[in-house]
Amino acid sequence: MSNPFHGMERDRFFQQIRMPWYNLAMMNATSDIPSPYALYHCHPVTEDQVIRMKRSAERVGAVLAHLWTVVREFDEETLLEYGFPEETLRVIQFDQLAPFCMRLDWCWNEKTQVYKVIEANVQTPSFWFECLEGNAKVAEHFGFKPPELGLQSVLSYAMSQQLQRAADWLKKPLEHCQIALTTLNNTEDMGTMRWLRPFTAENCRVFPIEELKIKNHQYLFHETTGEPINILFMWYPVEWVIHDRDAEGRELWSALEELILKRKVAIVNFASAFALQPKSIFALISDLGLDFFPSELAETVYDLFPKTAQTSDEMGDTYFAKPVLGRQGEGCFSMIRGEVGVESSNQDPWYTNQDYVYQELLDFPTVGIAEKSLTALWSTWLFNNGDDRFIAGGVGLRVSEGKITDDYSYWCPIGVPV
Repeated sequence: MSNPFHGMERDRFFQQIRMPWYNLAMMNATSDIPSPYALYHCHPVTEDQVIRMKRSAERVGAVLAHLWTVVREFDEETLLEYGFPEETLRVIQFDQLAPFCMRLDWCWNEKTQVYKVIEANVQTPSFWFECLEGNAKVAEHFGFKPPELGLQSVLSYAMSQQLQRAADWLKKPLEHCQIALTTLNNTEDMGTMRWLRPFTAENCRVFPIEELKIKNHQYLFHETTGEPINILFMWYPVEWVIHDRDAEGRELWSALEELILKRKVAIVNFASAFALQPKSIFALISDLGLDFFPSELAETVYDLFPKTAQTSDEMGDTYFAKPVLGRQGEGCFSMIRGEVGVESSNQDPWYTNQDYVYQELLDFPTVGIAEKSLTALWSTWLFNNGDDRFIAGGVGLRVSEGKITDDYSYWCPIGVPV
């Protein structure tokens, strides 16, 4: 039996499907040996499970779409109370482009019948190719059926709708807009953007974010070509952008904010999407209570959302804590009967110095792979259909040796047994 973590067969296959990030560099440069990410393995799922996860995701998407309209109407004091950085408030309230897509992460435990969405990741390119295309390629290789069909058409349609809405927001014909995809200059994020490029438009460029420049508060441009950019997909967190500076040490946010407010550029899934990014959004749902939502949405909140609070006192002595602007499980810890249970491997002060939210502690399922029992975190992707309704397209599984899914977790492909 092939080793899911290492081996020549594994290397050949993932190189063949053009996934250069199947191995990731070790974090913090602790080793020169690549860390395995993609498992040479196909975990069996049933068609029924995939359908139920996608239906659940769309129910959650309806709640979040409703909440998005609520958050954007909050006054500054309320936004600050829920952890939004002060620098972001104006663009959140101004930008009318609803989120294009998001990845929901789940505790989906078939054994205990606990199905809860634990967070929405609205500003990330991570785990996109894997769910929309990678699963199907691995499933076919191992003699399984793809877990889903027609995902490329879902993405293509959603992308075309979003591009047109961005052009309309700028009051420019789409064919006259210069489009760009940019993200961090690493193998995974740039590889994902190159994969995404054919789903956009012919006049679209892909480049690392270091090559994105601002010209005298007038327009964004690509430093190599000098061409102005009208529509930008910038897969880079807002909470990082507000602190960025140029090579001379000058802060960049005010100039970028000005371009957004003057409608000089439409940045897709950026400012307005950030309205749903902080983990405190789930605490807001708990604070609003079931009576706030229409009956169908209230039922979804009751069924699928975990109790979440902004203070640990509301949760008693057992809970899971995460930074408000946390990512990749960093800075998290569990508390069990008043004692710290498990902690994230990365306790960077950037995360641990933030305010926290506290969520009910859930029992995550495990899967056995190569004689290892690994913690399973399920994900589902949602895409805006153009009318601000989110449709599901892309289910995926990540597994980790620890209890907290982080940068060291693996992608475990899934497929339906024939």
